[in-house]
Amino acid sequence: MDEVLLLTGLLAAGIRLATPIALAAIGETLAQRSGVINVGIEGIMLVGAFVAVLFTVEAGNPWTGLVAAIFAGGALGALHAYFTVRLKVEQIVSGIALLFLGLGLSGYGFRLTLAQGGEAVKVPGFSELDLFGLSGLPVVGPILFGQHALVYLTVLCALGLAWILARTRLGILIKAAGDYPAAVDAAGGSVDRIRFFCVSVGGMFAGAGGAFLSTAQLWGFVENMVAGRGFLAISCVVFARWNPLGAVLIALGFGIADAAQIRLQSYFPGVPYQFFVIVPYVVAIISLAVGSRSSQMPAALGIPFVHSR
Repeated sequence: MDEVLLLTGLLAAGIRLATPIALAAIGETLAQRSGVINVGIEGIMLVGAFVAVLFTVEAGNPWTGLVAAIFAGGALGALHAYFTVRLKVEQIVSGIALLFLGLGLSGYGFRLTLAQGGEAVKVPGFSELDLFGLSGLPVVGPILFGQHALVYLTVLCALGLAWILARTRLGILIKAAGDYPAAVDAAGGSVDRIRFFCVSVGGMFAGAGGAFLSTAQLWGFVENMVAGRGFLAISCVVFARWNPLGAVLIALGFGIADAAQIRLQSYFPGVPYQFFVIVPYVVAIISLAVGSRSSQMPAALGIPFVHSR
């Protein structure tokens, strides 16, 4: 019985810990499918986490904080798109700059606002739902019916993006912008507009991921609290071969690994906790090494497209 309870708690916590990674991975999948990589989503998530807490405290409603974080993430995504798509700046360089910009903006903004006075700020964050009144069911209740609303919205977003990419004209254009940009240009489409849109929306998802971290998972903001989850999201995209549903499943694996390392610290107090903390990142490195060798990335990824007209 104890083993069942342990497994139930592990899976339920793993889903919650995976959600911010999954949200960022969905957005990064969209951006990379169009031919733009954004290694700065860590910074976008930090800004989203800070903005979400700031607006949640001011409005007293976590949904207001979420919307604000989405807009902030979209603005930073558009900034990255402007430099990489419009100005043709090297994508990795722009992404690294965006990472440090987000780190500085979130930390400085936090010290100017929420950190003043030296007292802890109460954040009215998201609570777990009791979906259909079934969260009390043994085993499956806490796992499937007792999560935050954003967990279910994340799954719906992944399903929606998978459907768009596979079944719609917009999805065909997005994939063509990443794989055959010259064909889109020859057909009279705008590769730049498609990429600008995808990178901006990808930033919105990253902002939402940061908001989940600060208003649903931790109910507060700490400087550099994202702690590498943005890079885990990028590894999810690569390992899942640019499939949004696969990226969410890989993110779930990272979330379960993170939940496991937290529990292992209490079971093995004699082992330095840093050993367990690095477990999800070791998994990410291995997944990148394996996934990058067996995956076919979008042909235009990282290559600026110059119009023929």
